[in-house]
Amino acid sequence: MLKKYGFVILILMTIILSSCMEKQLPSIPEELSFAATVNIKDMSVSFVDLKKMAIAEEWRMEKPYTGALILPDQDTILFFGSQLEKADLYSLKEGKKIGSWETGIGIVNGLLLDSGKEAALVDQNLNKIRFFNLQGQELKQIEAGSDPLTILESEPLKKLFVLSFNSEKLAGIDLQSKEKSEEFAIHPSAAGAWLNDGSNEIWIGGHGEGIEIEKNIHVYDTETGALKKTIPAPSMPVNFLEKDDYVYVLSHGSNMLYKINDLGEKAASVSVAANPFEMALAEERLLVAGYDSNDIHILDPESLKSLKTIKVGKGPFKIVLRERMK
Repeated sequence: MLKKYGFVILILMTIILSSCMEKQLPSIPEELSFAATVNIKDMSVSFVDLKKMAIAEEWRMEKPYTGALILPDQDTILFFGSQLEKADLYSLKEGKKIGSWETGIGIVNGLLLDSGKEAALVDQNLNKIRFFNLQGQELKQIEAGSDPLTILESEPLKKLFVLSFNSEKLAGIDLQSKEKSEEFAIHPSAAGAWLNDGSNEIWIGGHGEGIEIEKNIHVYDTETGALKKTIPAPSMPVNFLEKDDYVYVLSHGSNMLYKINDLGEKAASVSVAANPFEMALAEERLLVAGYDSNDIHILDPESLKSLKTIKVGKGPFKIVLRERMK
C-alpha cells in the first residue's frame, strides 16, 4: 500500500515540477539582426533575419502578448498584453522567461526612453502613463485621458507626448519632473503620430468617429496646440515613420502607404498588405505588417517598390527590431 501511494505521490510531484518549469524556446543567436513580429491571432513571435530577409525562428507563446520592447542589453525582451497581470521578460539567447514586472492588466503600449534607463508603459485600465526602471520598479504614474494609446518622446524638449483615443486631448509630460506640462484639444479618435521637432509640429492620424472615417493627418503646433493644417491620407492613417526628410504614413482603412515630404506634399503611394497596422525601418528597407494577410512586406523606401513578402504568424500586430553592427 505504501509503495502504491509513494508511486502516486511521485507522479503528482513530477506533474507539479513540470508545470513550474519554464517552456524552452529556440535560442536567438546574439549576432542576429532581426525584425520580430508579435502575432496576436496565434500567440506567436516570428523572428525575421534582416540580412537574409527570411524567417529565422518562431516562438510559440503561452500568453496573449500584444506588444514588446527590446531592453538595452539587446538580449532581454519585455512582452506585455492588455489582459495580462504581468509583463514578462525573456532572454533571447536562452530562449526562456527570466522574470516579470508587476503591472496589472491594461498595458497596451510601451516605449523605452532615450535615456535607456526607463520605460514608459501605457495603461488603459488606469488611464495613466506609468514609468518603470529596468529592474521593474514603478517610479511614477501620470494621469492621462480616456484610453491613452500613442506615446512619443521628444528628445530636444525632454517631453513625452500622449494621445488619448477617447478624450480628444494631446498631453505633454516633462520627463525630468515627471509632471504633466500642457494639454491641448485635438480631433476625436486620434491614433498614431510623428514629431517634427525642427518645426514644432506633431502630425496626428486616427480612425475617425462613428460613421465618419478619418481621411486626414492633422498637424498641430506643439507649443500652442493650434491646428496648422490637414494633409489628406485616406483612410485611417495610424502609423508614421521618418526617413531622409520624408514621412511614411500607413493608412490601414485603405491598405495605403504614403510617402510625404515635411511640407505635406505626396511624393509616392502604394497599396500594400491586407489591413496593415504596423511598419518599421531596418537595413535601409521599409517593413509593413499585414494583419489579415499574415505577412511582412519588404519595400524600397525610395520608390515604394515591393522587394519581397515573408509569411509570419497569424495577426502580426507589432514589429520589434534588433539591428546588430555590421
